[in-house]
Amino acid sequence: MFLGQFTHHIDAKGRLTIPVRYRAALSSGAYITQGFERNVIVYTTESYNVLAQRATKLSNTNPEARAMRRLIFGRATEVTLDGSGRILIPPYLREWAHLDGETAIIGAGEYFEIWSADAWDIELTSVADPDINARRFSEFDLSAG
Repeated sequence: MFLGQFTHHIDAKGRLTIPVRYRAALSSGAYITQGFERNVIVYTTESYNVLAQRATKLSNTNPEARAMRRLIFGRATEVTLDGSGRILIPPYLREWAHLDGETAIIGAGEYFEIWSADAWDIELTSVADPDINARRFSEFDLSAG
């Protein structure tokens, strides 16, 4: 499970150091794809395979299903950790998420997200709002009791 928030820099070649805590989960590889906001999502191979199996079952005749398949498969690439614990993020995903310099790596359970530092600061305003969070916990029935 991916937890926590980290700050790392992406280098000029598009390599990003992955937090040490996350590396064991990525030892068999990972998949990265376009996120739902202006971010990038990183899945373990196992989690991505589950997602891919579900996406493959979507009907080709449904335009929304085709769009989801394009997002899940067309915007994804397989990555591996190098000897320094980095992954290479392809240019099209770096451009999509405006990744250049400082990034925020955000745990999200079965996957983690990579945000530009500026975009994460904006998103964090919503994520940290107590009134919005109270509504979210109620809406999604995430109470601990």
